[in-house]
Amino acid sequence: MRLVDARRLTGPNHMALSPLVIVELALEATETVEQASTVYVRELARMRAALGLPGQVTLVTRPHAGGVIFGYTAPIDVMLACAEMSEWAAESACDALGGRPPRALLPKLAEVEAMLARDRNPSLVALVRAARAKAIPLLWDDELVSLGTGARAVSFPVRALPDPSSIDWAALGSIPTVLVTGTNGKTTSSRLLARVATEAGLRVGITSTGGITVGTEVLEDGDWTGPAAARIVLRHPGVDLAVLETARGGILRRGLAVDSCDAALITNVSDDHIGLYGIDDVGAMAEVKGVIAKVVRAGGTAALNATDARLVTLAQQLSCDVTFFADLEHASAASPAATVVAEHRARGGRAVFTRDGAIVAAKGEGLERTIVRVDAVPVTFGGAARYNVENVLGVVAVADGLGLAADAIARGLQGFTMHDNPGRGQVVERGGVTIFLDFGHNPEGVRAVMRLVTTLRRDAEAKTQRRGRLTIVTGSPGDRSDQEITDVACILHEAGPDRVFVRELGEYLRGRAPGDVPALYRKTLVERGFAPEAFAVVDSEVDALERALEGATAGDFVAVLVHLDQAEVQAFFAARAAADPDIS
Repeated sequence: MRLVDARRLTGPNHMALSPLVIVELALEATETVEQASTVYVRELARMRAALGLPGQVTLVTRPHAGGVIFGYTAPIDVMLACAEMSEWAAESACDALGGRPPRALLPKLAEVEAMLARDRNPSLVALVRAARAKAIPLLWDDELVSLGTGARAVSFPVRALPDPSSIDWAALGSIPTVLVTGTNGKTTSSRLLARVATEAGLRVGITSTGGITVGTEVLEDGDWTGPAAARIVLRHPGVDLAVLETARGGILRRGLAVDSCDAALITNVSDDHIGLYGIDDVGAMAEVKGVIAKVVRAGGTAALNATDARLVTLAQQLSCDVTFFADLEHASAASPAATVVAEHRARGGRAVFTRDGAIVAAKGEGLERTIVRVDAVPVTFGGAARYNVENVLGVVAVADGLGLAADAIARGLQGFTMHDNPGRGQVVERGGVTIFLDFGHNPEGVRAVMRLVTTLRRDAEAKTQRRGRLTIVTGSPGDRSDQEITDVACILHEAGPDRVFVRELGEYLRGRAPGDVPALYRKTLVERGFAPEAFAVVDSEVDALERALEGATAGDFVAVLVHLDQAEVQAFFAARAAADPDIS
């Protein structure tokens, strides 16, 4: 047995809807979960008893391929100390199972005693209890504790907390909060929902892989999709509605920032990030992403993709209202998604779907409203980007659940262009050469993007009367499995590219050696008949674009599938336009 990690899940998570102290253990083939549990609990009890704490804990157990995760609840003020003693107990258990003597209590005992003395905070425990009794949201981290959200919030340093009796509880309240997750489409959906809500007159705080924004003010750039980002938005006094992109990494590493929300959107669940944090398959990943739906308050809305059987099953576990959404435009009446929508409506439920080129919102079997035509929504590329059609449907489902007016929803959808969605579905033309910039980072996402690329190439061919060359620029983080990377390479090969450039994502090696990912792409493509000389490893997106555009002629098409260097690429285009205005 080997300790993989010990940490705090400080909010609702995939193992429990309350904070947990967890340890993740790797097991040998001859070791069992029962053996690991017995010896870990014994060692933990030994440490806890020596500290004067109850020896036994109620263990939450999550077995997975090659290991197990154990968790238990602890007072939030001393969770860090509990994680420290749990790490020691796990390491001692590893020694015991390996035939070595269990670890001595000292000097760890003295270290944990000091942590407990430092961290104990009765005022925090009392405030949590009072906030829960009064149904006021409480946000906490190691520095600040907040009561309420938005303009009706107040924050205190964690070491200077007031007595609950001194707080003006009537002045506190909350703003509507939406959590957005899924394998693909999270960022686009979050941005699109923010635009719709803005059209409805709300000042929106949004977290996403593009940063943190309140209204038109950018608070932070970069990837902000975890609980720390959520707290920044929820503590901001100028926010009327919080739209929080919630990535699986944040849920697995720390849990959610909030105990409840008003709406949740799960765009889809597919094969991505499998094999990390004890998540072995897509079903387990659906459980992780399903956490955001499980914390939706009674009367709130969970918007779920009806084409995903796992999400349909999830709906049966929820106590909130469910709105199913589905792109039924090209589906038969007997398709699984159509059946789910029809049966849900027969029970009086809400649904959002496509029909006859339009987006329709329905409640029960009678009430229907046409929101907007699909081809009037720019991000759908006239309906060619079916993955964005699904994103739009999910956004409409949430907006309708929040009670936003239909005309505001339509205006938001129609006014949201590729310029409002940097790094996602952008098209640039230079001298008759079409450049498409997106973020297809897993097999399902790449497959969807390549369908759109096929359509855009067809349009470019009609315009130039020439079938140009296709250059694809791609790359993968190192934490993708060999199978995922191989699958992406196969999908790209099916598109018939003339050249493939793979960028080494140096900041995302995540355990792989430099060169491993490009080599796997090359091996897969060449084995399928791709010309080795048409493959190249590039240093950056700008390097790839320089190579792709050198000698390019009207009708050529360049698809950049992992668009991360947005500022650098825009500067590159601006420089080329300045140097040669005729092709700008």
